[in-house]
Amino acid sequence: MKKTQRCWNEKMETLSADEFHAVQSAALRKQLAYVGKNSAFYRDKFSVANFDIKDVKSIGDLKKLPFTVKQELRDSLATQKPLGRHASTGIENVIRVYSTSGTTGVPTYIGLTRNDRLLWRESANRAMWTCGMRPEHIVPLPIGTFFIAASYGEAIENLGSTLVPVGVGATDRLLGAIRNLGANFILSTASFPFYLMDYCEKKGVDTRTLGIKGFMVGGEPGGSIPELRKQVEEGFGAVVRETMGNGDIMGLMWGECEYKNGMHFLGADTCHVEIVNPDTGDVLDIKKGIKGELVYTSLNRECQPLIRFRSRDHVKVIHTNCACGRTGFCIKCIGRTDDMMIISGVNVYPSAIRDVISSLSPDTTGEILIRVDAPLPAVKPPLKIKAEHGEKVKDLEALKSKIETLLREKLIFSSDVTLVKPGTLPKYEYKAMLVEKNY
Repeated sequence: MKKTQRCWNEKMETLSADEFHAVQSAALRKQLAYVGKNSAFYRDKFSVANFDIKDVKSIGDLKKLPFTVKQELRDSLATQKPLGRHASTGIENVIRVYSTSGTTGVPTYIGLTRNDRLLWRESANRAMWTCGMRPEHIVPLPIGTFFIAASYGEAIENLGSTLVPVGVGATDRLLGAIRNLGANFILSTASFPFYLMDYCEKKGVDTRTLGIKGFMVGGEPGGSIPELRKQVEEGFGAVVRETMGNGDIMGLMWGECEYKNGMHFLGADTCHVEIVNPDTGDVLDIKKGIKGELVYTSLNRECQPLIRFRSRDHVKVIHTNCACGRTGFCIKCIGRTDDMMIISGVNVYPSAIRDVISSLSPDTTGEILIRVDAPLPAVKPPLKIKAEHGEKVKDLEALKSKIETLLREKLIFSSDVTLVKPGTLPKYEYKAMLVEKNY
């Protein structure tokens, strides 16, 4: 791979609309034939829906098929161990098993055949290259080996970068890799850079002297919030770019290029993505400004291919053309549909609240904690929010009023904001907790 090459896989990342349609349609027909033959789960599902896979001629016919939802996968795994009725091959062909984190329920287990592993690596390499990772980078990976993100290690090596697998809960080891090995590019959750800044401050370490050149962040919304990105970039003197994947489909398949204006879809030959209305399930045209839920379909998966899997990730399309040359449309993740709150009839996402409050930096740090006293989505107003104020704020009452007014104007709901000192709210090494559930 030449360092000057703009894409990891230029052919697949710069497909024209016609080429994209042809590649995906051919792959979909092959994948459906494979699933129909090998997956008892999908044979039953298609039979109940009175659907014949031969009716699918192109990617445009995909909307004829029923959705697959997370609970179905959990039920499938509980019914038939080890990898569920939706698995399309036996465990003897599986070389690796990962687990989701289980943050929204019981963890699910994801098996990879040798082919699946290579597909994941290829897709991750496209995202890593898009996000600025290069062979000259030394990458300490602060991630546990059991979860999906552990697959990134192999991709880092394949890209030509130097992998240092420091593991989760080993921040001193990570700092040692930075000081002793010159580690300079970090792939982590969006929360981790803030945790690392807080950790370094307590240790008396100047983060700008560490020599970190880049952060590739994902795993949760927040990496693209302007003020939060600014805090990290200024705090470390590094570039921050956002990435995203889905554990049940592909470890990484979205990446933010040098223009930092949304994450490109990079999985043309490995999965198909739709955007649907989360309430009606209607497929939406992918165009600038559209908002909806991501739905994925595997195109070349052997172990556990999924058809029209509802991710619950709520996104906004930022644009469909980019000066970088990649033709995959760009999105920003707004939040998860299962984290959405309905306040006086208005849909509100925790990440949107954080975005608004972060916009008042340096009067705020961007750290928030929302308290809810009953199961979501319905929340009785005013919404209770803790927010950290900036170091130099003198008039807390004025800031409280300003935040509450801004939230009412921007997100159309009433709030009761409690301001707390900087450093009061916890910094999370893994995923940030934005909602405290007191019920």
